[in-house]
Amino acid sequence: MSQTYIADNGYFYRLKATFEVKESEEELSFDYIVACNLRVTRWRSGGSSDDSSISPKAMVIATRDGHAVMIRTLHLCSGPTTENGMVPPDVLPLAVWFDDVDDLSAGVGYLSEDAYDSPLSRLTFHGARIERATREDWERWRQSSAAEYVQKGKLPGPWGYNFPNQTPPELGQYVSTCETYRRFKLPEELRVKLRELWPQDKPRYWTLPKDIDWSQFSGMFWPHISKRISSGDLHSGQPLRSGQIVQIPPHVPSSWPPEMYPLLWRRLSSAFPMRKSALGNDSDFVLNLEYREGATNGFGACQDARDDLSYRIPASSGAPVFKVDGMVVKELDRKIPVLSLPHYFAERDEAVFLWSYQNF
Repeated sequence: MSQTYIADNGYFYRLKATFEVKESEEELSFDYIVACNLRVTRWRSGGSSDDSSISPKAMVIATRDGHAVMIRTLHLCSGPTTENGMVPPDVLPLAVWFDDVDDLSAGVGYLSEDAYDSPLSRLTFHGARIERATREDWERWRQSSAAEYVQKGKLPGPWGYNFPNQTPPELGQYVSTCETYRRFKLPEELRVKLRELWPQDKPRYWTLPKDIDWSQFSGMFWPHISKRISSGDLHSGQPLRSGQIVQIPPHVPSSWPPEMYPLLWRRLSSAFPMRKSALGNDSDFVLNLEYREGATNGFGACQDARDDLSYRIPASSGAPVFKVDGMVVKELDRKIPVLSLPHYFAERDEAVFLWSYQNF
């Protein structure tokens, strides 16, 4: 595990976050030091080097029952802390639940407070905090973490994972993006406009006519959608019911969470529980939104999507399709199925869904 670190105007802060596994009542406490503007030379993987502006980008803890939880680091290198009031007290880091610590390539993302309130939730969130730290704190944390570390499953090591820009073989072992569709229920005055575009056979889920481009769509619905558009970011974390974001106080409410539902790329057939097939063993190219009549609100499907998003389709595969709960909504372009995924579609004359994602 030997590594060499060279300082480049380093800034350090401590991230604390506490969760509880509902089933076992096990407490999971994240407490680690984040280093900003640090050049890292990695020797463990054979001498390759990596320049990192923030490290670690994610931390993972194994549960005693063989599950795992990852959190994405909040990028706060300019000085915001809980103590100076710039970080809201209800700040919510993105967390990912893994059914099996031996497979960290697909998990369930907790993208809003709705996820933790859901009957499907495996976790309770007990809060997070950001504190200023020093280089000495960082060095002590590195030493103690290395001394206490016990390898379990695919845990990335005592100092988390950095998602390097290059693509080493082990990168495919970890989730890299969380995919969702955000649902926006429309008021009556906008339902009238949507109803004019609804096909005559009145399908439950439908894509808008091809001659309705994004500018027309946004012109009709954006004034309403923009009020609840946030899906989370690296700086402020996940959108909060309080509407608060990381900023100089007072925290003026400005970014509320929409409904969010997990989009499963091919290989994933369910997020609750996670079911995944081996790449190349699937007979159909299916991208599926797991909506479940709103039961999955607040969750995202997180996975390493590089291979799953390739344009190659198995010769045995049928026509690629996009589905909602198994119901075909759109047939995709066989040559470029991923690029033909609908960026927005409608539910009856009631709501519109917008595709969204968050990277690590």
